[in-house]
Amino acid sequence: MSEMNAHPIKDKKEKILSLWEERCLREVKSARSTGSRALRDSLPLYLDHLDEALTTNRRMEREAMLIGKMHGADRASNTTYTLSEVIFEYRILRQVLFHVLEADGPLTEESRDIVLDSIEQAVKDAVVEFIEVHGDIQQKFIDTLTHDLKTPISVARMNAQVVLRSSDLAQPATDSIKRILVSLNRLNAMIHDLLDGSRVRAGERLSLQYIECDLESLIREVVDEMTMVHGDRFVLDSNGEFQGNWGADGLRRAVENLIGNAVKYGAPGTPIRVSLRGETATVEITVHNEGSVISANEIPQLFEKFGRSKSAEEGKQSGWGLGLTVVKGVVDAHKGKVRVQSGEGQGTSFTLEIPRAKAPRIDGL
Repeated sequence: MSEMNAHPIKDKKEKILSLWEERCLREVKSARSTGSRALRDSLPLYLDHLDEALTTNRRMEREAMLIGKMHGADRASNTTYTLSEVIFEYRILRQVLFHVLEADGPLTEESRDIVLDSIEQAVKDAVVEFIEVHGDIQQKFIDTLTHDLKTPISVARMNAQVVLRSSDLAQPATDSIKRILVSLNRLNAMIHDLLDGSRVRAGERLSLQYIECDLESLIREVVDEMTMVHGDRFVLDSNGEFQGNWGADGLRRAVENLIGNAVKYGAPGTPIRVSLRGETATVEITVHNEGSVISANEIPQLFEKFGRSKSAEEGKQSGWGLGLTVVKGVVDAHKGKVRVQSGEGQGTSFTLEIPRAKAPRIDGL
């Protein structure tokens, strides 16, 4: 149509909506479980604004184009919709619009540009909002899951440790309790890693509570707990002063992760050495194990979200792949650094460099 009607979409609005809905129900799987009103969502409002833009030969106002965000948020709230389906709905809309509007002749180049620009912007807005809302929903689920699981796991661990310390247990019973503790400790670590790892993946820094404590005593407690579960294969040596303000819970879990990795991926039965050095303004905590080597090109990837070395990927040990992400998050919160050294004949060492001065507390996430 070389000349646009006064309101090119107004009289054809219901036809556009019906054709679009019909195709979506046929071609978009998630649309089939959505009612007509919910399926159309903000589309009628979008068409009204597009009609105004075509009538005045002007691009849609930014406020009008933000309707795409409404559509993305609505689809993200529908648990069955995927991002590709959201984008495909707009592809169908584009085809339907040109089919209906050009039934009597082609649109002018300017009008076609207005339609294409409006759809392109709507897709961008919908995609961004879909991802953000979907991420919020996932985070709320993770928060709820971890909160509900932490208490029963803690109670089970505490009681298992009490029973294990009893002196009148037969060896088979002692072995069984140790196996229970291994599973509970691993589950507890995975729950915490899932919570913190999801926050680090979202680009947030971990919020740690700093307290005055002796870092050597804290690490010794971790090693004692690991010894109780994995046997007497840990060697702890320290030199220097370790009193200071630390994010104790975060550092405990970081060291637990490193020791746990040493147990899982190190050579079975070989010593695992935990070393503390506190002679300078920076305290160093090193966990060393013999076994598989991590190649130089794999080291930077270890601290990425869900990053794992080739030996870990090919091994039988399972996990979220979040442990080292959490370790890095804890160290970053202390404004410290992580070093990794690995090579044939020398084993693998992870070293945490933690500044002695108190790191600023980060309130909220």
